[in-house]
Amino acid sequence: MPTKDNTTHQRILDAADRLFAERGYSGVTLQDIGQAASLRHASLYYYAPRGKEQLYIEVTERAFQRHNAGLTDAIIGAGGDLRAQLHAAARWFASQAPIDLGRMVRSDMPALPPEEADRLMHACLSAVRTPIAAAIRNAARKGLLTVEDADFAAMGFVGLVQSIHNIPKVFLPTAEALELAACRAVDMLLDGWFQR
Repeated sequence: MPTKDNTTHQRILDAADRLFAERGYSGVTLQDIGQAASLRHASLYYYAPRGKEQLYIEVTERAFQRHNAGLTDAIIGAGGDLRAQLHAAARWFASQAPIDLGRMVRSDMPALPPEEADRLMHACLSAVRTPIAAAIRNAARKGLLTVEDADFAAMGFVGLVQSIHNIPKVFLPTAEALELAACRAVDMLLDGWFQR
């Protein structure tokens, strides 16, 4: 039996990742993935015997692992200051393709078998929430802030920072402008709007 070409498999995953990010699970066919990867539709089953579902699961898990590692490294590299840590996490999110959690919850996950959907959503929430919640808990232990639920606060942070990807490019035309906006969102979250 021949061995699978890892380069081809990565090309398929990269193509599937781009398409799923743009259109969601239901908006992509296996034929679309094959065309984007320059492969015949039937050839994809050699690399993904379970078809589109398998490819969606693989690219989603890969994205969450990348986010978890990137966020963890960014936070650790920022030192012990919470604002610096959250700025680093915000810059990480700004530099990556957005995670469309709303579409995932409303459209992608219902199209998957329930056990796979539950597993993927848990992996997503853990990957993006855990490093941020740990930084928030650490700052709370030091008495720097009061947060009742660090996990909820972390997901609020993720939602706020991810929302910058929805701002039209005319307002944030460069990667630097996107990162600056993400850091401003962090400052708004930490400092609030009311004068004290």
